[in-house]
Amino acid sequence: MTKKNIFVVCSLLINVFISQMSQASDCQLITSVGLGIKTDYCLDVTVQSKNLATLAGVVVYLEPLSGQVLPASTATLVINQKNKAFSPYLSVVQSNQAIRFTNKDDITHHIYSVSADNKFSFKIRAGQSNEQTSFDHQSELAMGCNIHDWMNGYLLVLDTPYFAQTDQLGLARFSHVKPGKYQVVVWHPQMETKNNRYMQPIMVTDNSHLSVHLTTELSILPRQQNDDDFDFLSDY
Repeated sequence: MTKKNIFVVCSLLINVFISQMSQASDCQLITSVGLGIKTDYCLDVTVQSKNLATLAGVVVYLEPLSGQVLPASTATLVINQKNKAFSPYLSVVQSNQAIRFTNKDDITHHIYSVSADNKFSFKIRAGQSNEQTSFDHQSELAMGCNIHDWMNGYLLVLDTPYFAQTDQLGLARFSHVKPGKYQVVVWHPQMETKNNRYMQPIMVTDNSHLSVHLTTELSILPRQQNDDDFDFLSDY
């Protein structure tokens, strides 16, 4: 083998190594300073339908089963009312996390939920926000608008900060996961299973990947659209 060929092979090997390191950089381990002890890990969860198609927009969360102490989220969740619809249709928040409902329409909305655990009801004028809402325990909230009854959305309140929605590849990625046993939960309001959930335990002792294959399909998402030809409340 010539020196030129050796150089090309070495360059290719270096490029492959850098590429692998770059991909792994999204899922790095956290080590204790000076000790080299692995303390946090990464977990990737992919979700597929009954027909092995990737599912986007499905909620995946981790429930700790080993007494792990989990951090509290300090971010503010924003739920918009835009074009007479909840945007996004599905939101997830940690218990006691701040929530801001923002009306981006030029009309008033009367947002409410009659979910037993966390009822709420308030009006939001055009261009205004409500930041007085938070929930202190886990629950599922179906939301609507008393003025525009075709508007509907969901808010999932969780006690864990480990939650995500799958991307177009059906992937939910978790970083900085404390080691121990977890219940991996896949949830969506249109999932045709008991409590709209699929659950599977996992022991996190290293960077891991879990594939979830659902045995049922998701029902069709409801249309947040008024089907009436005449909407006498459209300018309310």
